[in-house]
Amino acid sequence: MTNVGIVRYPGSNCDIETLRYFSYSNDVCNINSFYIWHSEDNLDILNNINLLVLPGGFAFGDRIYDKATDTYNISPGTMALRSPVTKIISEAVERSIPILGICNGFQILTKMGLLPGNLDLNDCGTFHCDKVKCNLDFENIQYNTTLCIANSYGKYVPDSMYDNGRTSDHPKYHPFLKYENGNIAGICDINNKIFGMMPHPERNNYDFKHMLFQILLNNHSLNSQMKFDKAIKDLMYSEHISYKTTRKYLKKLHTKEDWVVQGPGENAGIVDIGKSHDGTEYCIAIRIESHNHPTFIDPFEGAATGVGGILRDIFTMGARPIGIMDFLRFGTDDNSQKHLINNAIKGISYYGNCIGVPNIGGDLKIHDSYNCNPLVNVCALGIVKKDNIIYGNALSNDNSFLIYVGSKTGNEGINGAAMASNTFLDSESAQKLKDNVQKSDPYLEKLLLEACCEISDKNLLEGMQDMGAGGLLCASLEVVKRGREKTGLNIGCNISLDKVPTKYDMEPCNILISESQERMLIVCKEENIHPIMEIFDKWDLESSIVGSVTNCGKYNVYNKNTLLYSETMTSFNDFHDYSNFPDEQNRFKHTNIPSKIRCPDLWKVYDSTVGNRTIKGPDKPGSFSILDIYEINKQLVITWGESFNECFDMMNNFEGVKPLCVVNCLNFGDPKYSLCDIKEAIDDLAEKSLTHNIPVVGGNVSLYNTTGINSIYPTPIIVMMGISS
Repeated sequence: MTNVGIVRYPGSNCDIETLRYFSYSNDVCNINSFYIWHSEDNLDILNNINLLVLPGGFAFGDRIYDKATDTYNISPGTMALRSPVTKIISEAVERSIPILGICNGFQILTKMGLLPGNLDLNDCGTFHCDKVKCNLDFENIQYNTTLCIANSYGKYVPDSMYDNGRTSDHPKYHPFLKYENGNIAGICDINNKIFGMMPHPERNNYDFKHMLFQILLNNHSLNSQMKFDKAIKDLMYSEHISYKTTRKYLKKLHTKEDWVVQGPGENAGIVDIGKSHDGTEYCIAIRIESHNHPTFIDPFEGAATGVGGILRDIFTMGARPIGIMDFLRFGTDDNSQKHLINNAIKGISYYGNCIGVPNIGGDLKIHDSYNCNPLVNVCALGIVKKDNIIYGNALSNDNSFLIYVGSKTGNEGINGAAMASNTFLDSESAQKLKDNVQKSDPYLEKLLLEACCEISDKNLLEGMQDMGAGGLLCASLEVVKRGREKTGLNIGCNISLDKVPTKYDMEPCNILISESQERMLIVCKEENIHPIMEIFDKWDLESSIVGSVTNCGKYNVYNKNTLLYSETMTSFNDFHDYSNFPDEQNRFKHTNIPSKIRCPDLWKVYDSTVGNRTIKGPDKPGSFSILDIYEINKQLVITWGESFNECFDMMNNFEGVKPLCVVNCLNFGDPKYSLCDIKEAIDDLAEKSLTHNIPVVGGNVSLYNTTGINSIYPTPIIVMMGISS
């Protein structure tokens, strides 16, 4: 138990909010906050105190009457010296209990000589608080925030040992908090036991609390809570995961028709394509993704892992992949683009050929805007019996477990999703981010594919989720969030990081957010754990029970039975729709359409015939492919382009083919300058899909395809799928 004592003074006006601020969920860090009256005689109350807090406010009045002049002077902290509170503070110092003084509490510490300096009048004549920017710099912690500062009598003046309150070279004290202009806002003693700060964190900033806890209390649980909070926010609030800029526009899309089994929101869209002669219903799973930033940084691995990720999205749904397509956009600069193109194509062919999935189509276009960022968009299709579809959810909060399977976790790919939501300063800075690009192992993924398909056929799973962007963190959050939405139950989960197979010793937080490839998260009932793991053993795959589904509605992360992080699931509900970009901003116009390059040698590195389904592949010209769906004696037609009309016009060339759906990959630059283009592309797709009753069943948004001041040409990639009658 970590006990925080809030000292209460006569007339104090910040005591209530300070107690509330320092009260923390016992489920997280086992913290207990309570009041201590300033005249408390029994100092044994300090026996179990881990932190003593002196709140701010005009406690004691601090109005000193001068008989000689018949006037009152304000001298903050002075009245406290006449109070028994000094006994409590002195005893806490004697016992080396950390002390934090806020505003008036800070002045008490200066009046007692425990910290240097004093309070001076701002002479503003009013009593109010203003928000100011502050910089926390303490040992290895750096953090920028906004705090409230009193503009009445809240001006801190350091003593002469500081150079105008700015320098930090002092034998006994050092600043840990400064205002934006460099002036000191908070100082502490050299032993890091006595802290004083002028701003009021309790007024408005609850995120800052984690930072305070970390510097005030050498508490592992608190430190990890702060680390996990930052890592989670970097990921969950990134464009790549949250679609914070575009989600509200994507809701306009037409997504439902009778033949749509699963629309946007799952790992892949699924449409019904009909029955076989024995009455078995079959479906096609389809998904499109981008791997633009990773390819720019490391063209081979970036493109290869893009293929691996899109294939896992397909067989995560229980579907067997039957084809991939790649849509490539590169620049005109021969000095750099030749290297990028050659290695990206090698990466795509390597992964697809190794795992045995045919590349059935795609295109390559060249334009100078792609000098700043190439585009590698990959689409994949799979076939699945309707009864064998698997969804990425946890549907029960009783007796359900989370199983990790696949490659061991390493430090590669950490912050990859966050990196994908940023612009690059220049090409050189991009190349320094190779550690953020995942490493591929298609041979292991082949084993994973076969094992997952076997489990799908036996209906042993409650849910399954690919560990892609955001790793175990996002995979586990996704299955729980979907389960909560579908069932209405207060579902949560416990994650045990020490149960995760790792390549070497890793920081707990890195284990949670690593984006190592070829990994899946399985949700199943206890009675199915053994048969599932037997299948994994059969395919030489490492697996481990890494968590459980709970009914507490919390996301808890443990390591060796120590709780490192805890948050309510509802706190993850609002990481969407954070756009603050004005709609009228628009920098790029649709001008010159890049010309398609006919490169007969391009497709020779791809195996387009494995699987014996390819009727028309990439070896023949045309923006379409045809696959044989012999299970139901029909053909699947796929067309593509940069607009709905391109795909639809091409599909109309096939008599007796019914368009089933489209998927889209929207590639744009910085949304600050291209939001109008994004909206126009989505609006056009929404209008056309509704008009023609061809639903959008999935897609991807790739923004921030910008280096320096240069952005890509706005590039929506649309893929349409139809079935013969």
